[in-house]
Amino acid sequence: MNEINNIEELTELLGMDLDKEVTDTVLPDPDLLTFYNNLKNREIWLDDSIDDHSLEIGKQIMRFNKQDEGIPVEDRKPIKIYLHCYGGDAAVCFSLMDIINLSKTPVYTYNMGVAMSAAFLILISGHKRFTLPTATALIHSGSGGAQGTFEQTQAQMKDYNHTVEKMREYVLQKTKIDVKTFNKHKNSEWYMYVEDQLKYGVVDEVMSSL
Repeated sequence: MNEINNIEELTELLGMDLDKEVTDTVLPDPDLLTFYNNLKNREIWLDDSIDDHSLEIGKQIMRFNKQDEGIPVEDRKPIKIYLHCYGGDAAVCFSLMDIINLSKTPVYTYNMGVAMSAAFLILISGHKRFTLPTATALIHSGSGGAQGTFEQTQAQMKDYNHTVEKMREYVLQKTKIDVKTFNKHKNSEWYMYVEDQLKYGVVDEVMSSL
């Protein structure tokens, strides 16, 4: 694994041109340095709620694709997304799903403990998908609320139902879950342990090493 060990390597990664006075300063704090080391190795952690800040993941995937222009797909260094996430914003989730699906550079997803709700959808978006031996996935119809005038609440519920239907179609497309099995679980919290994640094509492999 290539690691960033000095400020010059960090500025090269960021594409910045800093003067000598700046490059003589200390490196960032350890957490920030870990983030940039992961970025250099195309490793992205999603270990918080999915929200507007998570769009940075999409931006990074787009940047890596730009860097890889002209390189055959089979020769490109994969992007790895490590998930330990309980879910979050559906709109952001759908954006990330689309970006992953459109990425020519391979995107691998890893269930590193929990991949629930919106994070489940990101997990099944990976071009290759992996899970830790004891990790859990969760699929459900999400949650939502409506407020405002009668017309506004009606419009909000229509949009919510449309979102739920998109989720259903996506799960059926990306996994081995059939319509009958999906409908059986659609009104419940379906916790999927490793055996079911493999059985239903949520993941391709159980990790045996790091």
